[in-house]
Amino acid sequence: MVDIRRADIRKVDLNLLVVFDVLLRLQSVTRAAGELGMSQPAMSLALNKLRKALGDPLFVRGSRGLSPTRRAETLAVPLRQVLDQIRNDVLRHPSFDPATTERTFTFNMADVGELVFLPRIWAHLQTAAPGANIRTVSTPPGGLAEALESGEVDLAVGYFPGLQGAVLYQQRLFCHSFVCIVRKDHPVFRTQMTKKQFLEAEHVVVDQEGKSHELFEETLAAQGLARRVALRVPHFLAIPLIVAGSDLVVTVPYAIGTSFAKMADLKLLRPPIQVGLPEVKQHWHARFHHDQANRWIRGVVAELFLDKPWEAVEKARTAGLRVVKAASAGGT
Repeated sequence: MVDIRRADIRKVDLNLLVVFDVLLRLQSVTRAAGELGMSQPAMSLALNKLRKALGDPLFVRGSRGLSPTRRAETLAVPLRQVLDQIRNDVLRHPSFDPATTERTFTFNMADVGELVFLPRIWAHLQTAAPGANIRTVSTPPGGLAEALESGEVDLAVGYFPGLQGAVLYQQRLFCHSFVCIVRKDHPVFRTQMTKKQFLEAEHVVVDQEGKSHELFEETLAAQGLARRVALRVPHFLAIPLIVAGSDLVVTVPYAIGTSFAKMADLKLLRPPIQVGLPEVKQHWHARFHHDQANRWIRGVVAELFLDKPWEAVEKARTAGLRVVKAASAGGT
């Protein structure tokens, strides 16, 4: 009997377990070799290795072929349990069914990202994955890669220029432009804005590290343009009401501007300064690149936002609303 306390699995070719299982079932070297696509000499060699590893003849020749020894019969059930567990728990790709999942998907995005992305993602999940939940976090830039690696965050969606690395994947979704927002009855700005008017106006600026509107500030500095910043705030939340009740101007990404315009009496104007177009991306860690749930939610984000500049998305949405309203007006 083999002393299992001294058995070293590193010295055993685990493929021999498959050979052993087939020999137990077929009790023929020739037929076992045929089923496994091996030559008969190779099968005989494998049987000899098994005998040496387990310290038992395992099979003896009889009138009807190979007959298992008592030791081989004893090993039959645990052997099949081990092989079944490997097939079912190790080798089988885990399935993911969005229709039945109750998983919580965690997104890292800024508060303005929630305005842009969450309504459409949530609406999609209500149909495709009604039991799924969403959680959003705003991780400091220095800790975001670690949060993706640990699985604390499934996807980081937005503008994260510093999120780079060999173990991080990224997918560009779209580029966005900027827009200036003022109150609808602003005394200076009607349908357009000149550079002189822009520089002479009073502005409100949101100071948030690593966000795409920093590009606008950098462009102004690079061109040596100075404006009066009358108000600085750390968050976007109060911006719509502040601008609607004052003569202040705020410059934000277009998608954010269209969201703000739904909250207060505001109008959007094209900035008089050319700025590069930031790329909005989704990021995930290599550990979860093949994870079925992560692949699915990445696909949802791509389906909703990939190569769809927000200007086009918003125009299509509002055009659809106009059609619905027109149809309603023509009804009974």
